[in-house]
Amino acid sequence: MEKNIKNRTFIFGLISSFLTIAYIFICIYVFFINKGNSNLITYLIRISIILILFSFITGLIGLIKAKKSLLGKILCIFSVSIFSIIVFLCLWAFYELTFPHKMSKKKDLERTSKLLELDLSDGKYIRRIENHSGFLGDGDYYAIIKFDTSNQIIESIKKNDNWKVSPLPKSLLYLLYDDEKNDNINFINDKRMVFPEPKNCYYYFFNRSDEFEKPNNRNPDFLLNWQYSYNFTVALFDLDNNIMYIYELDT
Repeated sequence: MEKNIKNRTFIFGLISSFLTIAYIFICIYVFFINKGNSNLITYLIRISIILILFSFITGLIGLIKAKKSLLGKILCIFSVSIFSIIVFLCLWAFYELTFPHKMSKKKDLERTSKLLELDLSDGKYIRRIENHSGFLGDGDYYAIIKFDTSNQIIESIKKNDNWKVSPLPKSLLYLLYDDEKNDNINFINDKRMVFPEPKNCYYYFFNRSDEFEKPNNRNPDFLLNWQYSYNFTVALFDLDNNIMYIYELDT
C-alpha cells in the first residue's frame, strides 16, 4: 500500500514537472524566439496558461498525498513553487498597472525616452497626467516636457527617421484638435490635455496595438476609422519653444 502511495506521488510529481517545463519552453519561444506570428503566440499563451494550472493542481495533489516519496515531493514542490512565483509576478504587475501614479518622474522620463527613441533625461516636466488604471491598464497619459535651448534634443529628433517634420497629417489633426462632440470617435476627453498648434514642429506616432514592429505602425491614418480598441503614442515637439507634448491612449 505504501509503495503504491509513493508511486502515485512520484507520478503526480512527474506529470506536474513535465507540464511546468513545457510551460517554461513555451514562454521562452514566445518572448525570445518567435518574431512575427501573432496568431501562433495567442494560441501558445492560452495553452501555457492551461499547462501551468494543471501543473499546479497535479503538484498540489501530489503534495497532499505524499508520504515518504522524497523525489515525488521535490517534483511537486518545484511545480507549485513555479506557479506561486507566476502568481506573485501577476499580482505585482496588477499593482503597477493599478497605481501608475507612483512612478517617479525620473523613471517616467526613462520610460518615455525608450518609447520615443530619444534621450529625454535633461527635460523638465511642466505637466504630467496619468489616467491609466485597472488590471488591463486602460486609460490615457499626457505630459509636457520643457528643454533648455542648449539641449541637443533637436539634433537627436532630426536624426531620427521616425520623427517627421510638420505639417501634421489629417489623421493627427483630427486626433489632437477635433472638437466635434457629435463625432463617433472622440479621443482626448480630458480638458487638461491640450495640444497647441505650433507652426514649426516635429511629430512622432506609433501604433502599439501590434507588439511587432511593422512599417504600418507608423501610419496614423487608421485613426480616421472606428475600431474596437486603440493603443498608440503620439508626440509633438515645438521647435520655437523647445517643448514636447506627449499623449498615450490604451483602450
